[in-house]
Amino acid sequence: MNPLGLTHRTSQSRDARTVRISQRRASISASEPAPLEDILVTYKLKSHRRRRPNSSDEIFTLYTLAKVMASSPIELIDKLLEAALELCGAGTAGLSMLETTAEGEQVFRWTHLAGLLSEHIGDSTQRNFSPCGSTLDRKSPQLFAYPGRRFQYLNGLDFTMVEALVVPVYVGDKMPGTIWVVSHDEELKFDSEDVRIMAGLAEFAGCALRLIRSCEGGKDTHRDEKQEIAMHLRTERSLRETQAGLEEDVRVRNAQLQQLSIELINAQDEERRHLARELHDSAGQYLAGIQMNLSALLRADSGLAVPARSLASDSMSLADRCSSEIRTMSYLLHPPLLDELGLRAATSMYAEGFAQRSGIRVDLDISQNLGRLPSDIETALFRVIQQGLANVHRHSGSQVAKVRIKSDAGSVTASIWDEGCGIPAETLRGFHSGTKLAGVGVAGMRERIKSMGGQFDITSNGGGTKIEVCVPLHARSKTASA
Repeated sequence: MNPLGLTHRTSQSRDARTVRISQRRASISASEPAPLEDILVTYKLKSHRRRRPNSSDEIFTLYTLAKVMASSPIELIDKLLEAALELCGAGTAGLSMLETTAEGEQVFRWTHLAGLLSEHIGDSTQRNFSPCGSTLDRKSPQLFAYPGRRFQYLNGLDFTMVEALVVPVYVGDKMPGTIWVVSHDEELKFDSEDVRIMAGLAEFAGCALRLIRSCEGGKDTHRDEKQEIAMHLRTERSLRETQAGLEEDVRVRNAQLQQLSIELINAQDEERRHLARELHDSAGQYLAGIQMNLSALLRADSGLAVPARSLASDSMSLADRCSSEIRTMSYLLHPPLLDELGLRAATSMYAEGFAQRSGIRVDLDISQNLGRLPSDIETALFRVIQQGLANVHRHSGSQVAKVRIKSDAGSVTASIWDEGCGIPAETLRGFHSGTKLAGVGVAGMRERIKSMGGQFDITSNGGGTKIEVCVPLHARSKTASA
């Protein structure tokens, strides 16, 4: 009899299924079963590449299971198996319960299933010749590779079992069953992270089975009910503590990532400044010397032959073009006017050059009272304008871009907007919620402004996109002030 009262099919349907299983097993080739040590590969769990824990998904899963346990424990096993499929990426998950048949034989009944083999719910395997039995004998999680090589009745299933991870389920001090996940994919291998996840779900399964037995039996004493409630409260308290710890860990990690992002942005600015200076002071000066030498050769009194003069003239043209491109590249990396004359002059010159290169008209509006700002604020706002105009050129299809910079006593605001195709609504929602980035450039702009205590916002519709940032004038980047 089933000691936990888990009945999912009538005895008639179960007998009919047993007949079908027996017929299917009889059709399997009677080759010699492989030795158990050939398929028991638990030792490989440490060598499989371990996945990083997904804290957010686990927190949500544990919270969901706790709510189901509190409100409807009879549904908990099914929810638990669905969670196992999701967290482990498995093809099938199941719960096997040990029971004794009318003939006195001990078997494992597949009482709950989720995934590809879900239609086999109610099937059974022998206690002493099955992966579940081998796992209970060892009293610890076990990993089986192609278990059908030994337990050949598994070859009659609809999908090949590539790997099976089986974990004992304790109800009190007994082990009446196992919870397991199966991979049907050659590329999916379970690792120690899956063992940790399944061990936690096995504890939930044990709690659920105790609650189900209490609900269906109706014979537990008041003392047992109080113990169950206390157990549930302890579990809920433990979940809350775990959730709080994981949330704090996520917060710390996010802060660390943000700090690293800020440091990377500042290092990138410094590297751009260095490269721009080197291009101007080194390569630019060498080219200037080459141009002077070529000019001397091209003078009328140089005595240079006509063929050589033609070559010198071509070389002068190439040197002029190279010098022009180096100046442009140096300016794009870091405009010297930004350090010398400030944001107004650097933005005006950049907008003029951008319009010439892209063919996009730039309407520039800078308030008259905008004076010199702290260098880190000027650099941040210039990079936002530079990236914003680049995005207009790459993505919007707009023929016009508008840039406005204004300031007051406490802050400075910069806006860039176009009349293009806009950003898809789903992408924009993901950007605002933090679940999806609109692009690496946009992410860099936002991190740069947030690091200075400023505000960054994007609005978009079918008529264009607008980026607006506001930085307090007392702002300093976190890295700069560290």
